[in-house]
Amino acid sequence: MGKGGCVISVANKARKLATTDENIRKITFSDLAEKNTVEECWIAYEGYVYDATHWLSKHPGGIRSIMSAAGSDASSVMKSLHTPDTLKTYMRRTRKVGLLVEDSETISVTALESVEDKFKKTTKMAALKRKAAIYKDFSDLNEKLIDEGWYEPKPFAYSATIVRVVSMLVSGISLMSYSQSDNFPSSEYSTMLKIVSLTLGAMLIGFFFQNVAFMGHDAGHGSITGSFSIDSMIGIFIGNVFTGIDMGWWKSSHYVHHSATNSLHDDPDIQHMPLLCLDERMTDGRWSTYHGKFMLLDAVGRMVLPYQHFYFYPVLAVARFNLYVQSILYLLKTAPFCRDQSKATGKSVLCEKTGEVKETYAWPKQKLSMWSASVIGLCIFHTSMIRFYSSLGFYTGIYCYLITHVVAGLLHVQIMASHLSMHYCEDGPGTVGAKSAPNGHNEAGYYEWQALSTMDISCPPWMDWFHGGLQFQLEHHLFPRVPKWNLRKLCVLTDEIFAKYDIPVVRMGFVEANKVMLNHIAEVGQNVAKAKLD
Repeated sequence: MGKGGCVISVANKARKLATTDENIRKITFSDLAEKNTVEECWIAYEGYVYDATHWLSKHPGGIRSIMSAAGSDASSVMKSLHTPDTLKTYMRRTRKVGLLVEDSETISVTALESVEDKFKKTTKMAALKRKAAIYKDFSDLNEKLIDEGWYEPKPFAYSATIVRVVSMLVSGISLMSYSQSDNFPSSEYSTMLKIVSLTLGAMLIGFFFQNVAFMGHDAGHGSITGSFSIDSMIGIFIGNVFTGIDMGWWKSSHYVHHSATNSLHDDPDIQHMPLLCLDERMTDGRWSTYHGKFMLLDAVGRMVLPYQHFYFYPVLAVARFNLYVQSILYLLKTAPFCRDQSKATGKSVLCEKTGEVKETYAWPKQKLSMWSASVIGLCIFHTSMIRFYSSLGFYTGIYCYLITHVVAGLLHVQIMASHLSMHYCEDGPGTVGAKSAPNGHNEAGYYEWQALSTMDISCPPWMDWFHGGLQFQLEHHLFPRVPKWNLRKLCVLTDEIFAKYDIPVVRMGFVEANKVMLNHIAEVGQNVAKAKLD
């Protein structure tokens, strides 16, 4: 199964391209699947095969996002994450290798074959036809969205959001500063009132971090102004200066999450071993293509994972500190003045448990200007945080600092709720390797897999501020560049396509989603405990 997109029906595609590509090299899906290394990285797009090797160290989304689709038809994910102009410009600069065709042994049925073989091939052909039809419907919908202006950016639409987040920040700082000032009223309730003022102020700054992250997310997808360079700078301003999370690191992680949602090997958003295990198969010592390490189940993991549902929320409450660390590590790895990082390969890693050897992906160096802006942004953030919270006094500062981050941890809960209790697959999108195949069609293309691995959070419009548009996680994964104010309307259009092919769409309230999520990780923990005893 391809990792990055839907397999296009070769029979139909080949007819369209045959008249102009009679002499072009024919490449089968089997041939394409072998070209999935950093030395030779091929991808298919709109019926053609391209050599993307030279883009690995240049791609703004990082090596990992391309490699998560290497050796496969990446049409769907490329269309979802890039503008038509971007694709038109850069695909012209990418070497075209040949025309993508289906393996003859897959689509041809002979009279000499057994009944079982004929059934398998007939089933495979039906799955490919269905997959192609789904791809076409979503491609047509994408064209409709483009023609009708659904992607059009409206920077001024963020006015209300800016007023809200600035009010949260200013009010939070003011409440905490006022509680420590000489002007604070003195009475028998002064101590209690100070605690309330400090706590409320710290919570407001936590809500500021949670809410402003939604704007940073939109900037990362180029949805604020529609200009890649301008949105990149906005992203650094919001992400690095105001939240302490590096935009470059976020892109390197988040784009892979979109390309290979809930993939055990590729998706960094679900790789938290040995502290958290979200699927029993994660205990098999799997290789993380993003982190470049084997995710082993060590002695500590064996001891604590059966109880992960008890410490799950406390971990998410302080998960933001990990993002700070990851941002700093990313900037150290991508520093332009470090060793030569032009190569896509990193180092060899040996799994002591199995003897398996894997190659890590390198971290290409950034441009000095972008790297410097990112570093300066983080320095401004951490310096400001330390100065402000330390001005409150040692113990008071620590208390408020923790309260702020616990509240900001709501963002992690919101993100996890959309994916954690859904389906997981071995390698890239597709129900091959999923725990179950609820569609009954053996495999799923990119669009179908989004519905199988992603749920929406139901909420009334007046609660949209709390979820920042990401309650429509499924629609966002299908069309990441559609601005958040169009996602509620988009549900109607995407639901029609899913209903046409009997693809389940999961939506539930925030509280219910948390219950399901907690039950899921409790079940996984129990299964890990049982496996430990066997």
